[in-house]
Amino acid sequence: MTKKFLILSQNPDLTTKLKQLIKKKKENYRHLTTPTSLVVALNDDDDSYSGIFWDITKSNLDTTLATLLLIRNQVAGPIIIFTNSHSDRTLNKLYKAKVDFVADLEINEKLLLRIFEQRLWSYTFKIQPEEKKLAKRANEEIIETGNIKININKYSVFKNNEPVVLTPKEFQLLVYLAQNKGNVISREQLLQKIWGYDLLGSSRIVDIHISHLRDKLEDDSSHPQHILTKRGFGYRFI
Repeated sequence: MTKKFLILSQNPDLTTKLKQLIKKKKENYRHLTTPTSLVVALNDDDDSYSGIFWDITKSNLDTTLATLLLIRNQVAGPIIIFTNSHSDRTLNKLYKAKVDFVADLEINEKLLLRIFEQRLWSYTFKIQPEEKKLAKRANEEIIETGNIKININKYSVFKNNEPVVLTPKEFQLLVYLAQNKGNVISREQLLQKIWGYDLLGSSRIVDIHISHLRDKLEDDSSHPQHILTKRGFGYRFI
């Protein structure tokens, strides 16, 4: 199966080098120029990405780190960073944010190819216990409540026996709420479980996704019957 990678860079020479590398592997790519466009691509695209090549020379380090926290759990593959700053402080913060490799802009192409291949290999053979547990649970569960049916194994949702199209994050959020049916789940807990982070002021992303789910699943989104708000606490699925 062909993989697709994101290239984030404003450097024409580096971008060309990375495109050629990906083409050599007979894979696909998408070129972006800003951290914001990266977040949008990962949240809005139907595509899933197998890794990111990220040139941070034009970005503020704090912006880079905040974006990494936001998207790291959405990429089941290597993130390779390109920078001219290799201070201990910079490297420590980048690796703490779970990047896979920090390279110089002028890195040898053959070396970069070998690093790229090795990191892909490591992700191919990495099986996390939590992922195995979730996969086993997914194989067992079909959740039904009222006119809503969720088939976790097939990543499908139906309302009144009609298919409902959800984004990957909407689906994950719905499944987590449904698997904890009747329990109030805080925004912070949802952020940690679905997005993999909990930053001050970031709970708005949960509210937005909840609103989208209500628009798609509730008969009247302004008076929801299934996805309820517990003011001051979070959300509950019934």
